[in-house]
Amino acid sequence: MSKITCFSKLRSWGGILLLCFLLTFVFSSCASNALKGKDRLDPELTQLLRAAPSSESYPDADIIFLLDENIEEIFSDGSCKSTTHQVFKILTDAGKDYADSEVGYDSRTETISLLYARTITSGGNIIPLKEDAITVVTPYSEFPKYSDYKELTFSMPGVELGCIIDYQYVIAQEPIIEGEFASSFFVQWKDPILLSRYKVITPEHTDLKYLLLNPLEDVSRPPHITHSKGKKIYLWEYKNIPQIQILDEEDLPPMEEIAFNIWVSTMDSWEPFFLWWRKQVEGKTEPNEAIKKKVAELIQDFPSSRDRMEALFDYVKRTVRYVSIDLGQSGYVPESAPEVFENKYGDCKDKSTLLISMLKEAGIPAYYVLIPTHDVSNLIRDFPHPFQFNHCIVAAETKGGYQFLDPTAEDHPFDYLPNDDQNRGVVIFEDREVLFSTTPLAEPEENTVCFRQEIEIGSDGFIRVNQRYSASGSKEVAFRSFFIDSGPTETREGLRELISETSPKAELVDYTHSDPLDFKGPFIWEMTYTVSDYCVKAADLLIFQVPNIEAECLGADKEERQYQTPYEPRSYSKKEAQFSVPEGYDIYHLPEQVEMNNPYFEYRSTYRTEGRKIFFEGELLRKTVQIPPKSYGEYRELCQIMLNRSKGYVVFRKTKR
Repeated sequence: MSKITCFSKLRSWGGILLLCFLLTFVFSSCASNALKGKDRLDPELTQLLRAAPSSESYPDADIIFLLDENIEEIFSDGSCKSTTHQVFKILTDAGKDYADSEVGYDSRTETISLLYARTITSGGNIIPLKEDAITVVTPYSEFPKYSDYKELTFSMPGVELGCIIDYQYVIAQEPIIEGEFASSFFVQWKDPILLSRYKVITPEHTDLKYLLLNPLEDVSRPPHITHSKGKKIYLWEYKNIPQIQILDEEDLPPMEEIAFNIWVSTMDSWEPFFLWWRKQVEGKTEPNEAIKKKVAELIQDFPSSRDRMEALFDYVKRTVRYVSIDLGQSGYVPESAPEVFENKYGDCKDKSTLLISMLKEAGIPAYYVLIPTHDVSNLIRDFPHPFQFNHCIVAAETKGGYQFLDPTAEDHPFDYLPNDDQNRGVVIFEDREVLFSTTPLAEPEENTVCFRQEIEIGSDGFIRVNQRYSASGSKEVAFRSFFIDSGPTETREGLRELISETSPKAELVDYTHSDPLDFKGPFIWEMTYTVSDYCVKAADLLIFQVPNIEAECLGADKEERQYQTPYEPRSYSKKEAQFSVPEGYDIYHLPEQVEMNNPYFEYRSTYRTEGRKIFFEGELLRKTVQIPPKSYGEYRELCQIMLNRSKGYVVFRKTKR
């Protein structure tokens, strides 16, 4: 499955994955003839249809690709023509959804032509797609600067179990980097593929570099190379490719990291890409008088460089509305800083442009940073395959090095880089050179949550709980986002849902919180709730468990995992509770101290008494960000032990008279 075709497919990996996954064709002025349908089957397709397996042969698949072919012809100026041919059989009712498709494209640089599209019924009838089944939409029509990004949607006719969808389209693309080309192709996907074919045709003198990621065992890795009529033809062809089994695992790694895919490039080094990008951003950060005036206003009360940086960052992140378009969908040329400042909206590269402009005006050197977030595979420096990036942020120069800033992170404090941006390979475009670097990974202490409870326990088992939360890092972001995005009614409902996890009988009494938009100070919130009949009575015993103190591991719910656990930053949490022995009772039993220390986490919990008061304290330090499959069994077992041992029960017994 083709992912990037010439440089006009310079979209985010998420958007491009959609292109590979979607069963699409494309529409242009020549589509009217194509939509008349193709009423004959060529020999290869006839053979593929005869070999089409039944659903019983692939019980875990919704569809099966009989053919997934992409042919890319590259011309000397860097333009190219990409021909995609996909044939698949629908095996299940869920597979019918594959016939409803959409594809995004940049109308400025791409011309899209449908050769044909048809449904072949299980009885052998051919039903061509009709013109009125095609719609072109502009997803970001409310933002005129991004109206060139369009999506074509369509629904194939006559879809039923056992039918075949067959389509072929051509995308002609203008050169982006003069004389250069890069692309990629997924040999493997979430559905099985009987025949996968990737062909790249270049001028005879062109030397194509290639990289195979996650190749299957016992497959040929070098392409079959032939020469014909002044062209060099690179061919990769594979049969019976197994599907990527999802197995209901949450937050899978990017498909580039787990599926067999091929990257190709004509570049000997990164230099052509670096030069190209500099041209795209040249002059874009120059401020106008309006920007200069706003910068002076924002920094006038802040003598230190750090405070000025924070003030400008806060302005851009909150005042300029973020248009969530992946890098590439909206094009690679940012709007100028004055336009972004005036429009008060922008995508990642636009917001970065304005922030760089304002920082420089304040005397703080700042530069563009291209980054692949955790949604895509990390940067491979050794292979000059450009556009591995799906995001743009900023690097500001400080005495201690670079301060990475993501102006799209509207609910983040200045000193915490979003989790998706951490520990990623990046490219920094300084004024005179381009540097490879790596964004920092936050220490656990930078990503904390503190949770304190004061609990009243009645002799009848009733409890009244006052909870106080404070946090930093991503934990603080989660709290702020909830209160920023929720109105009063939605907030109360969310808090009711939260306390219902303690008991279905829990009733919210009240809540308070600091201003979530005040990023200067810590964000703190409190709530009070009650639960009737919370404690368990057994003869003269009253059994009590401190609410919400269980220590759990993320991603440890399944017995086994095929892929690594979801990415989660290292973190530290501390839970404290204090409560008094209920009237008429004495302490009968307190849980023992728990201490665990292993490669994945550290956990400690203690109970102590002062007179008739009891104090609980629990601490959990998460050391790892992801657990590989080979370590998952051990990790899960330790998590279960921690969870069970953290559920300590306090037992009171009626006072003997």
